[in-house]
Amino acid sequence: MNAYFNCINTQSLDEQLSKEKFPFSQYLFWDYALSSIDLQQHKNYIIERVLQKGFLSDIYFLLKIYSDNEIISAVKASKTLDKKTIHFCSSYFNIPLTELHASSYYS
Repeated sequence: MNAYFNCINTQSLDEQLSKEKFPFSQYLFWDYALSSIDLQQHKNYIIERVLQKGFLSDIYFLLKIYSDNEIISAVKASKTLDKKTIHFCSSYFNIPLTELHASSYYS
């Protein structure tokens, strides 16, 4: 995936990340006031939304803000991920499909 980040201006994204409390695309969180979303308290919600609907820049921010272990934990616990996101996460993070709770809905 890191090769994909060669296609975007990561320096600009890093600057944006250092300036903003909530760097993700606003359209992802249309149903909540951005000021009420806490990056740690709502971590699983943010991870699920970004993985399912985020742009490449959102994925970049996600990988910068959260550790792989935090993302993997959220993915394993999720019951709402769609089939494509489950398979992407399984492949990218090397998680067996049998360990993903949401995959049981698509078997």
